[in-house]
Amino acid sequence: MPHHLACPHVGIPGNEKVDELAKLALNKEVHDDKPVIWSDLKLKANTHLEQLWQTDWDTEVDNKLHEIRPNLKERLYYDERLNRKQKTVMSRLRIGHSWITHEYLLKGEQQPYCTACECPLTVKHILVECADFLLSRQKYYKTTNMLTLFREVKASQISEYLKEIGLYGKI
Repeated sequence: MPHHLACPHVGIPGNEKVDELAKLALNKEVHDDKPVIWSDLKLKANTHLEQLWQTDWDTEVDNKLHEIRPNLKERLYYDERLNRKQKTVMSRLRIGHSWITHEYLLKGEQQPYCTACECPLTVKHILVECADFLLSRQKYYKTTNMLTLFREVKASQISEYLKEIGLYGKI
């Protein structure tokens, strides 16, 4: 390939000089005796750690938390003002742990099953899967995906749905 096609800035005054200086810099000896600015080092370290954490998190595909937050940099916030009870309920729903779905662990009992669907009772099942709650659920939202639910559905809609099916106080 001709040089002028590989370098689109060929022929622009001053760019040849910049290219020449850049090539000289590549061959220049590096001196490690210059101090590194702490803020530059901290930024580089934080970026590297975030990449490591995200890579590790990407292997957690069967994790219920990964489903609602696949990207660790993305935060889940609610635009509306929630009271303490609503915040608690929404936090429990996001992490997938609630009294009704996990009390069996504290009591040393068997995991509860949905009586209608005959599958393990989980937060995901209650919020987006259970056929028994389909009509009630569709009054408030139509998604069957946990990520979409927590990104696009207002907390008040989720709360009203749980109240209608009688489970809000059991979360």
